[in-house]
Amino acid sequence: MDSWPGCSEERDASSQKEKRKGKAQDKRIEPWRYPVLDHGSIGAATLKRKNTRYEWSFAADNVSEVKLLASEGPVEVFPPTRPKPSRVSKVTSLQRAEQGAQFIRTYYPDVDIPAELIRAEIEEDERATRAWKSSDIFSGNLVDVCTIQLARKTMSFLAFPMGETNTQLNISPLVTRSKSKLDLQPKATPVYTFETPIRQIVTSSPTVEHGRAKRKKALISNATRDSFLGVRTMGSVTLFQLKASTFRNDTAETIPILTAQRSDLGDRQPADMSFLSSSSGPIGYIVNDIGDIYRSSVLEGKTLIERVHAREQSEQVLCRIAACPSRDRVVASFDTSASLLDFRVGKEKVYDLYTVSRPGTRLTFIDAPDDTRTVRLTSTDEILWLDDRNTRRPLLAVKHGREFDITLAARTYVLTKTPLTFLTSRRNSLVTVYDVSRTDQLVQSRSAPCMLPPILNADGAHGGYAFQPPTLSGSTHLSAFQLSERGSVSALHLDHLPVDVIPDDTPEPPRSVMWPADVEKLAQDADMMQANQGVLAGRAHSITDLQPAYQKLFVERKKESISAQSNAVFDTLERMPAFWQDTDVPVEHLLTTFDIALRSGAEPADASRNDWFTGSALDSAAGYRAWGQGRIPRKELARRSPWHLDVSPSIRRHVPEFAQDPEKTLENFVRYNLADGPDRTADSYRREAEARSQLALDLTLAADVFASQYPGQGAMTSFDEDMLNISLSTQAMSLRGDLEPAPVQFGFLRPTRSKDPSPRRDGTESDTNAETEDASKSSTPLGVRLLLQEWNIGTDPNNYTYHDPYGDTAEVGAPAAPRPTKQHARLESLQNAVPTPAPTQRPPTIATTAPRAPPVVVASQPLAPRKPLAAARTQDTIPAQSQRLMNGTSQPTDTWAAPPSSQEPLAATQVLPGPHGGRPSAAKKKSAKKRIGGF
Repeated sequence: MDSWPGCSEERDASSQKEKRKGKAQDKRIEPWRYPVLDHGSIGAATLKRKNTRYEWSFAADNVSEVKLLASEGPVEVFPPTRPKPSRVSKVTSLQRAEQGAQFIRTYYPDVDIPAELIRAEIEEDERATRAWKSSDIFSGNLVDVCTIQLARKTMSFLAFPMGETNTQLNISPLVTRSKSKLDLQPKATPVYTFETPIRQIVTSSPTVEHGRAKRKKALISNATRDSFLGVRTMGSVTLFQLKASTFRNDTAETIPILTAQRSDLGDRQPADMSFLSSSSGPIGYIVNDIGDIYRSSVLEGKTLIERVHAREQSEQVLCRIAACPSRDRVVASFDTSASLLDFRVGKEKVYDLYTVSRPGTRLTFIDAPDDTRTVRLTSTDEILWLDDRNTRRPLLAVKHGREFDITLAARTYVLTKTPLTFLTSRRNSLVTVYDVSRTDQLVQSRSAPCMLPPILNADGAHGGYAFQPPTLSGSTHLSAFQLSERGSVSALHLDHLPVDVIPDDTPEPPRSVMWPADVEKLAQDADMMQANQGVLAGRAHSITDLQPAYQKLFVERKKESISAQSNAVFDTLERMPAFWQDTDVPVEHLLTTFDIALRSGAEPADASRNDWFTGSALDSAAGYRAWGQGRIPRKELARRSPWHLDVSPSIRRHVPEFAQDPEKTLENFVRYNLADGPDRTADSYRREAEARSQLALDLTLAADVFASQYPGQGAMTSFDEDMLNISLSTQAMSLRGDLEPAPVQFGFLRPTRSKDPSPRRDGTESDTNAETEDASKSSTPLGVRLLLQEWNIGTDPNNYTYHDPYGDTAEVGAPAAPRPTKQHARLESLQNAVPTPAPTQRPPTIATTAPRAPPVVVASQPLAPRKPLAAARTQDTIPAQSQRLMNGTSQPTDTWAAPPSSQEPLAATQVLPGPHGGRPSAAKKKSAKKRIGGF
């Protein structure tokens, strides 16, 4: 074979050193081994003899007379069977680290793990995931076309995985349409189900028999030759025998005849496989993830799996294998090198085909040699054409310009006696076609590379391609099938036409495919299917369909008739004024006009947790009309209620459009109407008017607040509280009782007191009175009770005057009566007009606001005069030094100015407790000076 000129001589770098100066000292000239075609380059040239003259021939020469075009647009021939892929989370690694740290602190508070460590682990996991996706050596093609020869008829089937987990094998027939195009007849039922997902599907290729007798035998066997299909999963390799069904011509019978488990492959995972079909039986070659090659065969019903090649390394490598048409040779690529194994001279005899010289370049695919002994090798950088008889250097290489991708594969098919190489990838739908063939004993590029129209999304991942090769050598039609990531199959039909043929401006539109009922059900189930994201997926993302609720509330709601609405509104308006007199259940909280209207009407049909959203009988057209006519009894409710407060000024502060006159309020809300236009319907105007009236009605019903009793009145007390009040009153009347203020009485807002009885030593619980008294004192401290005992509920804060209870006697007196206000006058008039039952109150406390001093007692012996004694108080326990520091407070250090007592002075030997009885201590003697030293 001729080759393009080049220099493949190996030079020793140490012997070629020359003494140079400057930058030229580091330059090295690499030998030109083989021509490499890049975009816009000619690659190589040589002189070729033509007749009696010589002419230049280039490696890149556009001499092709045919071109490849799409006859019709792509069409989906099988529906998807897998759920839609989950959306990638946009949460950064820092946010994920913070969420993980918060989770650990919440559920494992005793574990102290810093957030920096969590972030480092998350980033390492992301790097490992990206590295695994970019170097998945087990990824293979998932779709292929298998052919069965039956007499003089050839039947084709498309094999691909289906199901949610890609564990079901589907084999659907291909039917010829209009003598050029193929249609897929989809089958909804799988022919086989595996335990693990399918990773690769490969069909067998026929072997080439040598010799006259063998060829004769092959012609006889070709009439009924069976086809074989190999399926590789994550743990095993299964070989099926395909036979045409005797009952239906469009169905293939699958018979598993061989299964290679992981234990049969050196306890390693299978990485690639290739099968041959011959008259004597199938022969398969399987390579594991470290490069060991195993040969499997079925002879007389017995399965034989043996290792034919072993590598010294034990690390995982990117291995690809292809069986030659002759059954005794195999070509294989091992990451950075390609080899030819010839088993006729020995199992370990290996011939090197190619070795990568550039760092970072990996071999991704190798194709079996054809009739011209040409081997096509794909790398992450280029596509190479080699001759298996000349292993010194490649014949030609073409730069494909793709990014680093280990799923690149170049497969060659013959159209119009012209081999075309299709470069595909599992990461995108870009298919590049190269017209490189042998002309005049030289491998030459006959035309510029072209691109096929995308069958699916050009930037999306998919399951692989399958090309239906023509049954005749001179055929001009080719069908391409692509498997999507969700399991759907799309088809594209191609025509190989002469260059001078002018195609139509646009190809034929895609055909509408009518699927059977069972296949259509698969498509519907896939649309409703959701990806399984684990148990915690619902916490991060959940979807709730509120369309039924929207239809029920706004579209399908049934409105009552005007007469029924009017009757309900009249009954509500009639019951509202007598609400406080007719109610049987005591109301302990404030009510608005809306609450009274809701309780005066009938029970609503659609109740909610919030009464405001439930609506009352006034929330209707008749209610809006009654509100516009001023028939809501606001004044009568205020007159009959024990306490009423108008909050409309506060509402106007936030909603200035709210006015006293209903018509004025509606006029103010007109500014919020939608813009008029020809597209607005009458229903839009009606709903707009209803919304305006409903808003004004709601504001009116919320403008008044009512209560069942005046806030200053004593609240209803329980039996325990009454007993506590009686005991406190008795203690206050006793001379030895503590003069502490009474506990605080709560009205509308009541604190929640814990009921935890303290058991006695004998195991019984304490008395009820003591427990209630302790709870009252613990809930209201002494300082709070001292401040609140001088405050009368309902007193105007602007008229309150503070009197110092520790001042002079002249200043101590009865507290000044509060000035009458409008609120007090109105309260007195309401109490006189409407008699209300007197609530149960505790007895009055004997102690007044200003504490009194005990009577002065005269001693029996004439002592020095001393200041009058003050009553024993809690504040007296403060030390004298601390009391001297409390200057400026309401508690001076002197004794209280108490009024004169009405009792006669009595004689006593001891007035105060202690060893001296309050008498002044004797004068101390003056200490004598001590002598320091000396005489």
